Amino acid sequence: MKNDRFKLFLTLFLDHPTTVKFAVGVLVGMAFSIAVILSTMGIMDGFDHALKVGLKKSVGDVAMHSRQGFFVLNDEIRKKFDQQKIKTFSALVQTESFLIFDEDSRGVLVKAIDESYAEVVDLPLKLNMGEVAIGSEIAKINQIKIGDEIVLAFGKGNVEIKSMPSLERFKVTEIINHGIYQKDSRLVYVRLDEIQRILELKNRVNMISFNIPKNPDSNERDDLKLIENSIVNLRQHFGYDFYFKPYWRELTSLIEAVKVEKFMISMILQMVVIISIFNILAFIIFINEKKSKELFLFKALGLSKKAMSDLWMKLVLSIWGLSCLISIIFVQIFKLILLKFSLFELPSDIYYMPRIELFLSYKDYLLVFFLALVWILLITYYLLRRLKQKSLLEGLRQEFA
Repeated sequence: MKNDRFKLFLTLFLDHPTTVKFAVGVLVGMAFSIAVILSTMGIMDGFDHALKVGLKKSVGDVAMHSRQGFFVLNDEIRKKFDQQKIKTFSALVQTESFLIFDEDSRGVLVKAIDESYAEVVDLPLKLNMGEVAIGSEIAKINQIKIGDEIVLAFGKGNVEIKSMPSLERFKVTEIINHGIYQKDSRLVYVRLDEIQRILELKNRVNMISFNIPKNPDSNERDDLKLIENSIVNLRQHFGYDFYFKPYWRELTSLIEAVKVEKFMISMILQMVVIISIFNILAFIIFINEKKSKELFLFKALGLSKKAMSDLWMKLVLSIWGLSCLISIIFVQIFKLILLKFSLFELPSDIYYMPRIELFLSYKDYLLVFFLALVWILLITYYLLRRLKQKSLLEGLRQEFA
């Protein structure tokens, strides 16, 4: 019965093209406002997510360093890893070098790795002797292709003032994309045993990358907390000789700044939703004035003020629900535009990555939809109270005016 009454209510009000156009405009405006907030949050979350994924691709979950510099991955360290249930780890040498190609040179960060490193960072790294993998931006800037030969210059230290750098020739066999400009424009991967030979390190390394065992069903926030707690345990377990850095430590300040900006911008954009809600109120007032006679007949036929308010509230909630659904479509359109249109391509050296993909969880949708509903209920409540105060006699005067 109540559903039939609401259908009649809608049919009565949407019987004119002007009213239908007004309703469509209100719906689209509300949906667009919600989509703008969702897209803003999605861009911020997408930037944060892309940063963390790119950083993790270059180091794994945690990087372990010795306070003494170079060290040996011995049985004692392996045993401590086993006690902490850390199964995926890789020892490596990280050093600076100059890459020379076709009379151009650039400073790079060389990572000397073995087969286990590819499992830690989930990258397609498989190198033979005399081969290197370089970041995609290095290849782009220096116009290096797979199969080209490059030269890496390594310092021999300052024991002898006259000592010359060691120049080693390598063949480029892989081009790696981390998704972060600062990594893709600096990182070069070489075999660990080859760098140990060049730098005369024997079997010593200066870094271990490893992953913390995680629950497959856990989300990103739970993983971050797990890594932080694991680092606390590792510091106690290994003592003062070693220190540990999570993969996001390098860009912690930027990640924190993005979180603050996300919150501030989302709060400011709530004004856009409030303006759209005033359009809904204008629509209700428009219908109330245009269909005043029909509304009087509803009341005269025995429809109570509470029942009338319930019909108005159903109309408002219907607008909110449809707006939320349409906003999801808008968000998908915005996402496609950001990925496909060259107009939205970013300067990588400034924004760390060439493109930002929207990254939204169901919690983001629920939060924005809930806030929009709260604003709608707060503002429409005042208007509906005014409409309830309108007497039957006043409606009778309008009927026969």
